[in-house]
Amino acid sequence: MNDAAAWAGVIIGGGSLVVSMLAVWKSSRAQREANASQRRIVEIEEQREREKRLEAKQAHLRPELRKVERDTYRLYLLNHGKAEARNIRIKLDGMPLAEHCAAVQNDRMPVFLGPGAECSVPLAFRYGCAPPFEIEITWDDDYSTDRSYRTTLTP
Repeated sequence: MNDAAAWAGVIIGGGSLVVSMLAVWKSSRAQREANASQRRIVEIEEQREREKRLEAKQAHLRPELRKVERDTYRLYLLNHGKAEARNIRIKLDGMPLAEHCAAVQNDRMPVFLGPGAECSVPLAFRYGCAPPFEIEITWDDDYSTDRSYRTTLTP
């Protein structure tokens, strides 16, 4: 074997070694990036699961004022959440519903409302006591106590 052939073999072997090392480095880098992406996907899925568990513990109460007949309205309370609302308290214009001028005596909202359920009470409007009303609903559920929702009721 001559010197040129020997040098060619060394150069080819060295080049092969460099190419192999680059391939290992690139492969290792790609694996690290894939692992990082997989960890991020797992974190996102875990976050979704946590949110789903929290959502299952929450009631979401919303009021609606619906016209029933010509001058008759009802205050509906709807639970759009996935948990029961307990210890429900309603204030109209800053006072408990039972004490408000629009409240019909002896007709009260229930103190609990299951998921997907609704309930209602009649409201009596008269001169000096008509919407819009500021309403605040406060309740407890498996997620927390004294959760609340505030809005303005209009017919």
